Amino acid sequence: MLYLCTSFQMENQELISIIVPVYNVIEYLEKCVRSVLNQTFASWELLLIDDESTDGSSLLCDKLAASDSRIRVIHAAHGGPGPARNIGLASARGAFVYFIDSDDWIEPDTLEVMLSAMHASDADAVGCGVFYEYPSRCKTISYVDSDCVLTREESLKMIITGRLPSYLWMLLWRRSVVQEPFAELPCYEDYATGYKWFSHVRRVVMLTVAKYHYVQREGSILHTARRDKYLLDVFVDRHDYIKSHQLLDETDNRGNTVRNMLKLAKDFSRKPVSYEEKVQFVSKIRGILPKYLPVTFRQLGLKRWIRLKLLLQSVQAFVRLV
Repeated sequence: MLYLCTSFQMENQELISIIVPVYNVIEYLEKCVRSVLNQTFASWELLLIDDESTDGSSLLCDKLAASDSRIRVIHAAHGGPGPARNIGLASARGAFVYFIDSDDWIEPDTLEVMLSAMHASDADAVGCGVFYEYPSRCKTISYVDSDCVLTREESLKMIITGRLPSYLWMLLWRRSVVQEPFAELPCYEDYATGYKWFSHVRRVVMLTVAKYHYVQREGSILHTARRDKYLLDVFVDRHDYIKSHQLLDETDNRGNTVRNMLKLAKDFSRKPVSYEEKVQFVSKIRGILPKYLPVTFRQLGLKRWIRLKLLLQSVQAFVRLV
């Protein structure tokens, strides 16, 4: 078990800013906030960024803030989760930053365990496992086999290649490495931003223990399919940033980008949308792909190599067959 800090002095000298964007989550918000109020580590501030909710969440934010002086509410014009988190970052007073989605919650000792691990290793970020909360079951996922300390290069390669997910809420961050603002996108703003923060860290601690409860809400599959289209622009921007900042060998960078685009094309081809919409979007991917070629068979593996050849030959065949 990594070092556990219970010092009263540390609790009073160090502040964790917890940022929670809020938009029409009246069913879930109180449970989220209660999980913060129940933390064993008490030196925190909670910033509820009300994104112009229309379901009563705004009033609930004010009510919850009245119950504890550590809770602050900022009522903002509706802009989406990225701009809301940027407002939170601009208002944060803490030396450390933590994010929670308003329909999720955390274990009572989450902040204590993660901050203790950060101090023990003099790290700039600490990540943990996640409870995936489905309507009728819970699945626990750890992203490492054992507690470990990663170098900047190791953690950056893991996040870029997808061995670590881009969920920024599974990490406690030292405020000094959170330098770039969130991308102002309607979705995937964490995927478009988080890897940049990894380029500033010295060390990252990854814990096997799960501390974050990630609620899998039932929603429209069709809506999810529409959102996936934003990923293509994110992949392009991510590749360009990695290349310009020399964060990864360009051969590896191209291979990673092609793998991501092939997966996006495959996943979208299996969505419950019209054949015409599938062909239109996959054609867009097909038009961009040659910019990142050549890649080798070894980089892709047999299945992806076959899919790449099929996509380059015929979008219609790819959509029908994958």
